[in-house]
Amino acid sequence: MSLRLLVWCFLPIWLLGCVSTRLQPEELSERPIAFLYWEDKAAKKRSEAFAKIAEAPPLPNDSADPERFEEMKVRSYLRGDVILQIRAQLEKNPGRMMLLWPQTGRLERVSAAPLDAIPLAWSPDGERLLISSAHRGGKEQLYEYHLDRQDLSPVTRGPAEHPRGDYDAAGRVFAQRIERIRAKGVSANTVHRLDVGGGAGPALGASVPPGTLRVLPSGDGIVYEQVRPRPRRDGPTVYESVVAVRGLETGASERVLLKGREPTLTPDGKWIVFASRSTAGYRLRRMRLDGTSRVPISPGGTEERMPSVSPDGDFIVFVQVANGRRRLAVRRFDGKDERVLISSGWCEFPVW
Repeated sequence: MSLRLLVWCFLPIWLLGCVSTRLQPEELSERPIAFLYWEDKAAKKRSEAFAKIAEAPPLPNDSADPERFEEMKVRSYLRGDVILQIRAQLEKNPGRMMLLWPQTGRLERVSAAPLDAIPLAWSPDGERLLISSAHRGGKEQLYEYHLDRQDLSPVTRGPAEHPRGDYDAAGRVFAQRIERIRAKGVSANTVHRLDVGGGAGPALGASVPPGTLRVLPSGDGIVYEQVRPRPRRDGPTVYESVVAVRGLETGASERVLLKGREPTLTPDGKWIVFASRSTAGYRLRRMRLDGTSRVPISPGGTEERMPSVSPDGDFIVFVQVANGRRRLAVRRFDGKDERVLISSGWCEFPVW
């Protein structure tokens, strides 16, 4: 079912979006924001499941294939802090992909997108949306949603998985590839530039986990979330996320900048925006590609995750965690003014 909201503040879902914050809808980009959304009933169940994570009993180790089991746990963690113990419960209430035009408040469901499909990136011209879905056989592949035609077309195919991807400034697709090279053990995780037919070119980067992946506009480097498992003697393994960069030329190595999650790039490729952990939760920060000029862009007060920069580079849309829910908000790039776009339900993975 498609939803259309033509005027701001007419429905309860926009109630908090009407709070005066000096940031007005007409100031925002005309381009739509894609995101994954759960309505109130499903959002409540999702919130209850996340609230019980601390009480979830630890999973017994898979003695037959412990490396593959650890890989599954990392993939769940990268998909919005999900753990395997609650994954089956969350799958009973899948999210729906939505488009929001922030200037008008118009909201539509992307009917062509499968349930729980994740929006990844818009093409430079704003006409195609790259998404990831595991609706065929449980293995994630990349698809493109065409905004004008409102249809979906496959970009990658199996047997290898392609869970994440991005566009460069020329509109070329770069995809992460996960290939099972042995019956047991870890997979080969590589990044490839796709050809016109969707075939993967030579491997351009290795050991890139299936989390946030952003390609520099020039297409010669990537920014991503690297994960370091930290086993504990007295409890389950914890995960440490860091922002990493690497070139895509032959022999390029990974360079870790600092701890952080879900890095994204400004359209000009000069800044990385990411979620940085603090004593009060995650806050948005930005820095240069070399890790310098680190600047907070968060006034504090609520936890903030999953940032995405507007096409004009002036605003950041992000997920604001409050009262056990994840709502959609937008803030100026300088951090001064903000506006809540969607206050009800549950929002994740916004892409502008």
